[in-house]
Amino acid sequence: METTRVELSISCSNLPKLDRLSKSDPMCVLYQSNERGGRRYWDKEDQTEVIKDSNHPEFAKTFLVDYHFEEQQQFKLILYDVDDNYHLNELYKQDYMGEAEFYLANLLTSGSSLELRLMKEGMEVPKARVYIQAEDVQDSNYTIILQLYCTNLEKKDFFGKSDPYLEISKEQENGSFTLAHRTSVIHKTLNPRWPLFEISIQKLCSGFWHRKLKFTVLDWNRSGDPQVIGEACTTLKEICNEQFKTTQLPLMNYNLNSKKKKKHQLEEKLAGTLHFGSVRAIPLDSFLDYIRGGCEITLIIAIDFTASNGVPSKPTSLHYNDRYLDNQYVVAIKSVASVLATYDSHQKFPVFGFGAKAPELGGVSHCFPLNGNPDHPEVDGIEGILDVYYYTVSKVELHGPTNFSMFLDKAIEMASRPIDQSNQRYYLLLVITDGVITDMQNTVDRIVAASEKPSVMETLDADSAPLVDRNGKTMKRDIVQFVQLQKHQTLSGSFSLARETLSEIPKQFMSYMKMNNIKPNQPNCPNSQCHADQLSCNDGAAAYNN
Repeated sequence: METTRVELSISCSNLPKLDRLSKSDPMCVLYQSNERGGRRYWDKEDQTEVIKDSNHPEFAKTFLVDYHFEEQQQFKLILYDVDDNYHLNELYKQDYMGEAEFYLANLLTSGSSLELRLMKEGMEVPKARVYIQAEDVQDSNYTIILQLYCTNLEKKDFFGKSDPYLEISKEQENGSFTLAHRTSVIHKTLNPRWPLFEISIQKLCSGFWHRKLKFTVLDWNRSGDPQVIGEACTTLKEICNEQFKTTQLPLMNYNLNSKKKKKHQLEEKLAGTLHFGSVRAIPLDSFLDYIRGGCEITLIIAIDFTASNGVPSKPTSLHYNDRYLDNQYVVAIKSVASVLATYDSHQKFPVFGFGAKAPELGGVSHCFPLNGNPDHPEVDGIEGILDVYYYTVSKVELHGPTNFSMFLDKAIEMASRPIDQSNQRYYLLLVITDGVITDMQNTVDRIVAASEKPSVMETLDADSAPLVDRNGKTMKRDIVQFVQLQKHQTLSGSFSLARETLSEIPKQFMSYMKMNNIKPNQPNCPNSQCHADQLSCNDGAAAYNN
């Protein structure tokens, strides 16, 4: 079933003041309720920026969520007053303001907007409200580069020039506006020039070129109450049209007329000029563009046959072959490999083992083909992978230690073929293991040396910090995804392992293609079999740590 993505914009009013000498500095965190092991948990999805000194924040950072018709998707927004800006992810160091829960289906069937009461310890926070605006994400593969500046702004500060910044808001389907981008503040000037910035077309205007954009210039104040200098409206289509391009707009200020005869009429006043110094719409390649162009995903599998898995003949072993229930190695193979197999038309997969001992292996081997053929280690399809796995478990002696570097060398060798625009193929290494890596430094060295190639396990996951080899060389990009299988197992026997294991592949894939200037081929191109001199290994590793 095709997934619909929904963008959520968040704003609040009348948040409680928790700081004694100033207004709060709110931040909003999104959680989703998920089921694991028959119980429901709140998993953190994302968080907004911090808005300084505001009890009525409108957050520029939006949340993207997947809408599934067949699921009851419950979300929770928690508001924090940020006291520690250096540890934004350590939420216990921030002041809890309250929370609001909602179901995505309710939001989408309520005109795509909801007003929620902020709750704290089961009690309503007086007058505090949370507003959610939802909009479908369009299929928009463009990034917009803008360079904006203003001239002759109206002076708002009595003792000096203004401190202007600019907000861009996009029109929603119901005619309201939500914040899309906020610039930095330029101090003490009436002619500000903001740095060039890049924004996706989805974030700027939800993919609608004709949707109205509102540009509001404000004067920053230390008190947290900015003054509107002026505003102007246009569309992305108008400022990008080469023939009738809009290069500047008057900034207008609208105030209630002070004259008694026109007491309730708005007075329009010129407050400066907004200039579009640079506007560029750059088409972006997507992961699907490469797949449509014939790029194939080749899966390489490495399986742990060390003694820490337990004797295969005993039910406590992770390699135990139960006729009624798949062991965790089989689950990992079926759930992940079955997804990736779709992208390989040849349906041939190299499968290696490590940590086993057998006479035909000449002792303990840390890299041996499960089909016994070093020159051609490929097997046919998912059934072929399972067949050689079951056969190997029954024939070898589980030994050790848990060394990764030898099969990483083999995988890197397989992936290291000449890069060619018309010959594109992307390699993924799935490592399924239960143990702690014993040749850690050698493994890190391999990954750093081939950061356009492989990756492994939790202690090697570079999401928080890039890996560095023994010579101080840093990996070029993150190519590691660590997933714990047991987190995805429920009482009903269903698994979401593949979803998390494979979630980062498109991003890793795109970073390699961009780094090497490889473009997608045209669909149905006869020479569109693709190779990327890359190996990204995703492991079920600690899935088996008990």
